[in-house]
Amino acid sequence: MKQVAVITGANGRIGQATCARLMQSGYLAVGIDIGADGAGNWPYYPCDLADLAKMDATLSRIEKEHGLIRVLYNNAGVYNDGKDYFELTPDLYDFTMDVNVKVPFFATQWVAKRLIAEGKGGSIVSTASVAGQTGSSVIDYGASKAAVINMTKSLGRALGKHNIRVNAIAPGLIDTAMGARVPEAARERQLHASALLRVGTPDEIASVVDFLVSDAASFITCTTIDVNGGI
Repeated sequence: MKQVAVITGANGRIGQATCARLMQSGYLAVGIDIGADGAGNWPYYPCDLADLAKMDATLSRIEKEHGLIRVLYNNAGVYNDGKDYFELTPDLYDFTMDVNVKVPFFATQWVAKRLIAEGKGGSIVSTASVAGQTGSSVIDYGASKAAVINMTKSLGRALGKHNIRVNAIAPGLIDTAMGARVPEAARERQLHASALLRVGTPDEIASVVDFLVSDAASFITCTTIDVNGGI
């Protein structure tokens, strides 16, 4: 029986690439995103993840219809591009933190509780960002991704005794809709700072997620892997 892998933010380019890659690797990839319809040939569930009650109900439905969730990729994220620090409002800040930090925190909690109850191990991966390491002109975004990096380390330590591994990836500039919205000056700065002098692809992110959730990475946890072209 195929292991169930849930991918949030499944309709974005990284989400689609990861769903496809995990399906190729023998998982049953199940996508979640806010849109009414899915973007690929895998089971899809529309959900506003920022509503934690809806998130819980969706994860419960997935488990009922497909089986225990053994892999979770916390990929959904938001980015308040074009907002200067002094333009940010409490509502915008809360929205960023809700989607980028609170959702992966509680989605991981939900999945981990079920894995522990069933006596099964599993793997959690979250999308952080180079912005969480170096800072960002979009300050709420950078702060949220720094929280993901710290949360990964802490959750990995808390869940390791249950054979649940927790890791993150920190992408640099990637060819996605969000990547295209990075201010031009910041894009140029990242490109010139990278060793490979190019933008990354969604498939290059998906391949690292595929590795991290596999048995090939069985001794890797609490770790954030840079996928940024050598910044």
